[in-house]
Amino acid sequence: MEKNGRCFNIAGIIVSVIVLCFLTACVSTSGTAMQTHKKGMSSITEEEYFTTKKPVDKAYIGCTWSKQFGPLEDPAADEIEIKKEKSLSGIQQDFAYNLGVGLGGQMIAGPQAEIGASGGSVEKAKLSGLEIITPVSIADIAFEPDLPYITEALRLANFRISDEKSNKAGLNVGAGIEIGSVTATTEAGTQARRGTAGEGLVVAYKLHMIDKETYAKNESGNRPLELEKTVDFSKEGLFAKVSLQRIEPGAGKSLPRNVIWSCQKAHSKSRDTVAAWVVEVRSTDPKRKRATIAFPAWPNIEDCQNYSGVIFSRIDPRTDKIIRQKINITLLDAEVSDAMQPKKWDARIALVDESFNIKPIAPKDME
Repeated sequence: MEKNGRCFNIAGIIVSVIVLCFLTACVSTSGTAMQTHKKGMSSITEEEYFTTKKPVDKAYIGCTWSKQFGPLEDPAADEIEIKKEKSLSGIQQDFAYNLGVGLGGQMIAGPQAEIGASGGSVEKAKLSGLEIITPVSIADIAFEPDLPYITEALRLANFRISDEKSNKAGLNVGAGIEIGSVTATTEAGTQARRGTAGEGLVVAYKLHMIDKETYAKNESGNRPLELEKTVDFSKEGLFAKVSLQRIEPGAGKSLPRNVIWSCQKAHSKSRDTVAAWVVEVRSTDPKRKRATIAFPAWPNIEDCQNYSGVIFSRIDPRTDKIIRQKINITLLDAEVSDAMQPKKWDARIALVDESFNIKPIAPKDME
């Protein structure tokens, strides 16, 4: 009996030690369990983001992404309203900070850095100011099938790139590697970082594209667009009407506000435009704003006879689908007389309804 009692006591001590070690590992923030968690989370974080090709202070929200060149801007694209939020994720902060250092970034000293340092938290001083930049409405992005679009950017607000001409930092980061394993490679070059000085550094982008399995499209077909006559899309609750409007500076005659020019060239030469064909699109839905599209009539610009764009978009909260309407307008033959009166007019208009979900794109998906 005495022997059995001793055995039970020894077994109890062993079990107690095991339980104590387990509880200690769970509570400790620097133990093996937490390190394993951080390593796992770092892989997840890095697999979500594409790193920048060069240090810039620009979010490129809504731009398409090229595997070789990175963000691609469309000068004719509509501006997208964006919002900035501070990141509260330590993993995300670590990830962005290491990328910033790898790109040759330097922290900007300021009150926030001093506060962090005086509180004994050098890490927080380094990482303060990480912004997550996203569109106010992701439905505003002009998604097209088979193209990835930038939907989020990580920006280090308290970083800068100094104007060093002797070298430049390139970034060597692979998806799935651990935080802290970012390496900077140095290359010689007289044009290295000239012109990139400034406060703030975008270090990574998140991409989405249309999920083609959810994509649905319905077209009205091309319909004649006659001058001063209303085209009725009754099923969609839309009406379109075109007129010729003269623009006389100083005479009180001008185009409506928020006009959308048919192409970038027309927009850039709008100050020299004397007359324009103006298409107004109205909706029976009071929540929707009207769209006004202008085509230069005098002087005429040959490459600006077509317009295709989104006039309405929203997100359906029940399905998470983006619902939008696009309009296509083509001027087949349009001409004004010397007296700025309609001489020739032949045009077509079509309405396109689309709905789709979007899906995230990871770096490994584009390898």
